[in-house]
Amino acid sequence: MRSFVSAVFFILMTFAASGYAGEQSDLFEVRMLQLDDATDKSAQQTLDESLLKAIRIELIRLTGNPSFLSQPEAETFVQSPKAWLKSYRYESYEQEGVKVGNWLVFEFDQQRFYRYFQQQGLVIWPMANRPTTLVMGSQLIAGTLVKLTGETLDYLPKLNYRNTALQLGLPIETPQYATNWVYPDADGSNQRVADILQSSDARYLLSFQVVASISGAERYKWQLFDRSGISLLQGETREEPEQGYFEDTFSELLRLYSAPYREQAEFLGSLTLTVDNIHSVEQLTELEKRLKAMKPTVHQVRLTSVEKHQVVFEVVYQGEYIRLVNRLAAMPNLVSVRDDAVIGQVNAEWE
Repeated sequence: MRSFVSAVFFILMTFAASGYAGEQSDLFEVRMLQLDDATDKSAQQTLDESLLKAIRIELIRLTGNPSFLSQPEAETFVQSPKAWLKSYRYESYEQEGVKVGNWLVFEFDQQRFYRYFQQQGLVIWPMANRPTTLVMGSQLIAGTLVKLTGETLDYLPKLNYRNTALQLGLPIETPQYATNWVYPDADGSNQRVADILQSSDARYLLSFQVVASISGAERYKWQLFDRSGISLLQGETREEPEQGYFEDTFSELLRLYSAPYREQAEFLGSLTLTVDNIHSVEQLTELEKRLKAMKPTVHQVRLTSVEKHQVVFEVVYQGEYIRLVNRLAAMPNLVSVRDDAVIGQVNAEWE
């Protein structure tokens, strides 16, 4: 038993040093579109300016809170964005086979972000908690209506909202066919929305329209519906913001969607996880690895005892208790998951 415990603690230290493949890996890459080629000094200025914008996008994306940039904690990142950067690269941006610009892709240091956020008690909004939004946009020019399907958006870069949603980490669906469309209106509900979302995995429907007059003046309006067809948010503007129409809209969605999680995750909880039927170091290693991969929901995993074929972990987590239990129940090889919420005790078996 002594040699087995020694091996276990060696494994734990190895995992602590090597990091993990967390559920948020796709949230640490920010893509900036550059349509004009830049060289030499101007290229460096463009890179620095883009990195500063990218780190701000990254902070909003991770927290789900656009107001985070006004908090003192954000200054640590904004003052030295290069310290949080893992790598960057350029990728060609083409339309109909013709190069028209580049993607400047920043990859931020996932492990360093996690460590700092945990040390400071900051909350990361997990990707698993983010709902999908079905987006139905349209353009009305002098009485001519254009429905913004996936194919249409490829030819209307000004109205292509998809990169804005991607930057903020908001899962979206774009209709491929221009049928059964929804438009923003002043009513408080729309039954057609409820019918459409019944056959979709999306939890919300965002409808927007850009109305352009012959003089070139534009008016933009949008409306967000839930699965019942109830209107939750709406807005309208008669002047295009400098950052485009969609940044403010998707920031509002981000704030609404993340609010319940951010409120729940202000505190940390802990539970005791007891797993039976562990017969080898390899099985324990795999279990440890999967628990650590639940970051940022799981803050800390500590092995507290090993006895015969039973291991016990103390798990510190953020957010809802039942959500963590459900994720444990969905873990491969972990079966017969039973919990007692009163005492924070979860029991399971390794299959």
